[in-house]
Amino acid sequence: MRYALERLGEVDGVSITGPGWSESRGTAISFALDGVHPHDVAEILARDGVCVRAGHHCAQPLMRRLGVPATSRASIGVHNSTDDVDALVSGLAEVKRIFA
Repeated sequence: MRYALERLGEVDGVSITGPGWSESRGTAISFALDGVHPHDVAEILARDGVCVRAGHHCAQPLMRRLGVPATSRASIGVHNSTDDVDALVSGLAEVKRIFA
């Protein structure tokens, strides 16, 4: 999770919703990419086998309170490796290229 937060933090235009790294942080990272709807992010990432969820994530009141229409969400588990995180970051570069 720490590696994922660090790598996503390196991507220009990515804003992470929620806390930074802590021992008690959960295993999901909600994020937005400036100028790109989360559903578009998810669709383009899926083309390369990178799966994220997009939308309200059953938290529409919270999204409204945060002032965001939706987010993309990557879940990190014991089955994920740093290669998976790197694929996510590479995929976001492709999303940015398409929407540039």
